[in-house]
Amino acid sequence: MIASQRLEKITELVERNGFASTRELAQEFRVTEVTIRKDLDELERQKRILKVYGGAKSLSKKRILTTEAETLMADRTGINYREKDALCKYAANLVNDGDCIFIDGGTTFLPFLKYLEDKKVKIVSHNQMIVDQFNSKNGELIILGGTYLPYYKMCAGPMTVEQISKFNFDYAFISCAGIDVDLNKAYTAEMDTAEIKKMAIRLAEKSFLMVDSSKLNVRGFYSYATLDEFVAVLVSGKGTRKELPDHFVLLDADECQSKPND
Repeated sequence: MIASQRLEKITELVERNGFASTRELAQEFRVTEVTIRKDLDELERQKRILKVYGGAKSLSKKRILTTEAETLMADRTGINYREKDALCKYAANLVNDGDCIFIDGGTTFLPFLKYLEDKKVKIVSHNQMIVDQFNSKNGELIILGGTYLPYYKMCAGPMTVEQISKFNFDYAFISCAGIDVDLNKAYTAEMDTAEIKKMAIRLAEKSFLMVDSSKLNVRGFYSYATLDEFVAVLVSGKGTRKELPDHFVLLDADECQSKPND
């Protein structure tokens, strides 16, 4: 494929999805990320896309991410799995024997438990996918009840919030539908799970936000936290530190960096 054809295809892809990461584009067109960045520079010069951290954003008005616009949970399990794996591996390395942790809902945490094997920890979660994967090597699991949401494979609602309010955590690992670095906000696509996230952040000594590249520059229906409420925002994908706030930790799918300062 010649460069001009690739530029057209990139524009179409970004317009269709609202955002495309540099890594995804490089894989799609079988070129280097350096080549894609040059393509994005050219497309931005032509005012066809907006180049942002980690990729490109559509210039067209994009619908705010709501439940109706979200991908079904069952269809998300394979999206950016290697990035989610890197996030979970890094996060699990923070956890020590005797810790009490909260694991949020969402497919971001699918790889988490395999990295907690043989650690004596107490896990609190409302995430059914965590329940399905749990075994005795993962310590002790306490399940929060409430109204079950099949769409999200988790419990939520006033009962869930009431139950979580009884706990305290060393660490809370939180997911999101998207983040906006410029506005300093983390979003959900709906309000049902937001109160659980806010309560977990409030009850934890340290909270970490887990963000794969598909969540960057995505505005959700409801903002539940500012990004500086987290000790660190763990972001999978390539980029330069100067493009992000100091408490962001960049992780590559092939390697995890050192822990942030305590």
